[in-house]
Amino acid sequence: MEIAFDPAKDASNRVKHGLSLAVGAKIFEDEHRIIFETTRTEDGETRFRAVGLVDRRLLTAVFVWRGQATRFISVRRSNTSEERLYRDPR
Repeated sequence: MEIAFDPAKDASNRVKHGLSLAVGAKIFEDEHRIIFETTRTEDGETRFRAVGLVDRRLLTAVFVWRGQATRFISVRRSNTSEERLYRDPR
């Protein structure tokens, strides 16, 4: 997987969430991960969220696909609704 992210955004994410954006790639290693579209009209492009286990912690990455690269925007601990979706994805 080719990954990309803005170094300044990575520094900001480390301060805010204690995680590097590069950790987002590890979410894709979880065979039970879920990926779903997330819509915010102000973003101007389709974004996605991936929820998966990384080192026994449930994490969520917000990302876009740009060409062959997965560009990470945010990586953080999953919230309650994302945890529910992961545990019971019906």
